[in-house]
Amino acid sequence: MPFAAGADGLRPQLSRASVRSNMTEREFEKYCFLRLYSIDMDTAYHTIKMLKRYRRDDIKVALLRDIAVTYSHPFTGNKGIKISKHFLSEKHVPKQYKSLHKKLLESRNGQFAHTDVKFHKPKVMRWRGDAGNAYPMSFKSFDYLGLFRQLPEIEKLIKAVESSLRMEVKQYESCF
Repeated sequence: MPFAAGADGLRPQLSRASVRSNMTEREFEKYCFLRLYSIDMDTAYHTIKMLKRYRRDDIKVALLRDIAVTYSHPFTGNKGIKISKHFLSEKHVPKQYKSLHKKLLESRNGQFAHTDVKFHKPKVMRWRGDAGNAYPMSFKSFDYLGLFRQLPEIEKLIKAVESSLRMEVKQYESCF
């Protein structure tokens, strides 16, 4: 990424060297975010294809987590240069997939990318024994098998979001 000198040293700049446009720098950055989000959807889609080839549960679990995290990237706030925090609008998520979308984001935010007490709902007990007290904890875990059963719907969701992204990208590219 090119850099420009500023009062605070070197700062990254978006490069539009070969693209002529009447877009502002903020509009161009929104366009770049949309292109990057499209890559996220493509990565999640190809991870689903990879997941279908594996039989081992430990590999499946890791790939399911990766799909949820990668799918969620655009919707969880991303830093730009001109735009301090950019989120992909949920207008790109078809109505019939809103609950699945919400489930993927909650999984990413509550367990996969963070360790949220609200998600895990831990319960601590005290066991008294001859050697002293022990404090076992139980907590909610994630239903990977349930998510795996929803893989065909997740694939459709990803394709639908990417299709919507491509349409918005084409609108920006019509300005070039």
